[in-house]
Amino acid sequence: MKRYAVPVILCCVLCRALLGPTPAQAQMGGPDDGGMHTVGDHGFSPPAFLQRVFPPKVVMQHQEEIGLTREQADAIKKDMNDTQQRLTDLQWKLDGSSEALDKMLSTDHVDEQAVLAKLDEVTTTEQEIKKTNFALLVRIKNHLDPAQQQKLRTLRASMPFGGFAGHPH
Repeated sequence: MKRYAVPVILCCVLCRALLGPTPAQAQMGGPDDGGMHTVGDHGFSPPAFLQRVFPPKVVMQHQEEIGLTREQADAIKKDMNDTQQRLTDLQWKLDGSSEALDKMLSTDHVDEQAVLAKLDEVTTTEQEIKKTNFALLVRIKNHLDPAQQQKLRTLRASMPFGGFAGHPH
């Protein structure tokens, strides 16, 4: 059970971070949502560049079909574990900053400069999370040879949202 728990959790985190709006975007919306639709949008489609990378879950589910070698699987697992550790650290940082921001905003009158500085901290951490997630997708792609990548593209064509789960409704 533990063997599969980390990859599945990581895949969910990856998809949420890359396909869903950040908490700040979901709450505030705005004209520039980074090319992703915010909560309430009904015409969701993932950014085109995500079609060029492969979620870990898709690779794991089709490892035999694509002829993934033990060396490739070991390298991908190592990258996933390293990424999971980094994401855990970032999530703790994000939660701490978000809690502090909430506390700052809980008073009747707030120090605007201090609140905006804390918001910068929150959004910078959110950006680090997205970058860390995307870096993993790039590393996974780089572990696959061109034939494996083409086979995954073919397999993924029949999957909803190209194999990226956790899409907003």
